[in-house]
Formats: sequence, structure tokens, C-alpha cells
Amino acid sequence: MRKPKLDINRLKEKREAKGWSKNYAAEEMNLLQSVYYRYESGEAAPSFSAIRNMALTLGTSVEYLTGKSKDDTPTEIVINCDDPRLSFLVEKYQSVSEAQKERIYNYAKKLGFK
Repeated sequence: MRKPKLDINRLKEKREAKGWSKNYAAEEMNLLQSVYYRYESGEAAPSFSAIRNMALTLGTSVEYLTGKSKDDTPTEIVINCDDPRLSFLVEKYQSVSEAQKERIYNYAKKLGFK
């Protein structure tokens, strides 16, 4: 599974808007300082769950931090799941057309999901 690309400028912007140092941001996100530094500098690519954690902590959305949306409003629905298969499905679902979402929904209903 390909990792989502973090927009490091938006990450830094959100951190600075809160008045947080890199060290404080790392602490709030339960990350090692060295790991956070590598994420914000672009030296390392975080997983989807790490980006989700950053978005929640910074009060924004995954879509904003990954450059997929200009809207920095936090996502209303948060799925807290460590299963990478679910994270993959949610990430892919968000990027498909409404027609594709409808087909996915109908297929899930046929499988017995209600």
C-alpha cells in the first residue's frame, strides 16, 4: 500500500498557528521528536494512521494535510481503527466519484452490511 503524501508546508502552518514548537507538537502527537522532525522536513513519509493522528491533534483534516483539499475544517467522522485494510478502504473511498461510491454502497448492502 502506497503511503499518502504529507504536505509539509501545511503541517508546519498548522503547528505554527497553534503556537507550538516542533518538540511540543511531537509530544502532543505521541511521537518521538526525531520522528516528527523527519515528517515535517519531508525526510520521512508518515503512514495514513500517523497523518490521521496529526490531523486530529492539529484540529484539521487528513485531506488538508495531504493537499487534497483547501478546506482545513476537521473531518466530522473519525474512524479509530488500527487495521490497515480499513484505513486503505477509507482513504480510497474518499477519492472516488459519487457514482463509484454509490456502487460500493450497493455492493456492501448485497454482502449483508447494513
